[in-house]
Amino acid sequence: MKLHEYLRRYAHEAGDRLFYQDEEGSLSYREAWEQAMHWREICLRHELSGRVVAFSGQNPRAALFFFLGAEAAGARPVLLHEYLKEADLAALFEKRSLDFFLSQRDFSALSLTREGSLYVKDLGSHGGGQGDFGVLTSGSSGLSKVLFRRSESWSDFFPLQNEIFEAGPDSRIFLQGSLAFTGNLNMVMGFLAAGASIHLSRRLQPKHWMKRLEAEQITHLYMIPSKLSPLAKTPGTIGTLRYILTGSQLMTALLYHRLQERFPAATMLLYYGASELNYITYLEGREVLEQPDAVGRPFPGVQVTIREREIYVDTPYGVEGISHPFSCHDLGRIDEKGVLHFLGRREDVYHIKGNHVSKQKVLSYLLMEEGVEEAEILSTKLPNGDDRMTAFLVGTPREPAEIVRHLAKRLRSWEIPSRFLFLPAIPQTSTGKPDKRKLRELAKE
Repeated sequence: MKLHEYLRRYAHEAGDRLFYQDEEGSLSYREAWEQAMHWREICLRHELSGRVVAFSGQNPRAALFFFLGAEAAGARPVLLHEYLKEADLAALFEKRSLDFFLSQRDFSALSLTREGSLYVKDLGSHGGGQGDFGVLTSGSSGLSKVLFRRSESWSDFFPLQNEIFEAGPDSRIFLQGSLAFTGNLNMVMGFLAAGASIHLSRRLQPKHWMKRLEAEQITHLYMIPSKLSPLAKTPGTIGTLRYILTGSQLMTALLYHRLQERFPAATMLLYYGASELNYITYLEGREVLEQPDAVGRPFPGVQVTIREREIYVDTPYGVEGISHPFSCHDLGRIDEKGVLHFLGRREDVYHIKGNHVSKQKVLSYLLMEEGVEEAEILSTKLPNGDDRMTAFLVGTPREPAEIVRHLAKRLRSWEIPSRFLFLPAIPQTSTGKPDKRKLRELAKE
């Protein structure tokens, strides 16, 4: 089923029911369909059927209805991250994976043509990859690239996803940020398929989120842990929230307990997934307290195997053009109960006293320590070739000797860091990742 067909169906069956709400106001299903049809007309006017059409804009509302309207016009839409600069866009154009570009703002170096409130550029017909639409990778390991999908790679998964998330017509999901992020877009489309209402915020203000969660009686919250953390520190208790859906980053015990206090009726579901593969596994948050490196059991229809410690996934819900089973080169293991444990990337495996040590595993257990809000690990090479782990901790953790005693109950002696340093915050790079250079400097002081 095409994604826009869900909106058309509910606009016909329940046109006056709330579909979308943000800081600018709300739209019923019927009004939302009219918005999508506006974008459809723009695409038809440019004869974009079958062509790959990219949209750049800072308004998630416009991005959502562009995506649905472009698909309704037979185009193949792609949402671009709003933080992409002119040089990034130019490099993306050079890769010839896009045919047409629509923007809400001008980029002078790209020679765009102004049409009303939009700026456009015809890039030629390159065809791109196979699929009905494209999603953009985060670009964390280089220039972002477009991955193409069939509509069914999401729509066939929605019934399974929505059953586990208990999403239905009475559900109201709250998200923050850009729909160019695949996780946000997938969740919005999944709840659209369920006939739910979408509540989206552009603001990075946890107090504002808390007010909206209460006022709009939100039932489902979707955010990564780095956004849940300031929300969990915001005063207030909300009893209407039923589910907290999260993933992509490690959870801390402190954050889990704070969220329980703020949202006492909510079940936390954590997922493990990849842009190429959709959701792979899931588990309840309380399970992480006992097995911090666990990422759960596979979603129905998804098979996970381990080859030479590497995770391979066989799924009908992946992107086009990849072989199956597919590996993102993550490491893991499957325990006797069928639960997948995530052990990081190959470059994050250290060698200590003749043993392989997963940085990800050690880090996940550190984050379960009492009082720890953030943590990071760096390794240094010793003269004998072994790695030596230094742990950087933020928060109000116990003394190092107590941490070691507690970790010794759950980890092998060689898996416990040799040194602990306490910081007010983990320094970060411009992309939000731990700044290893600065951490190494701090370790020398």
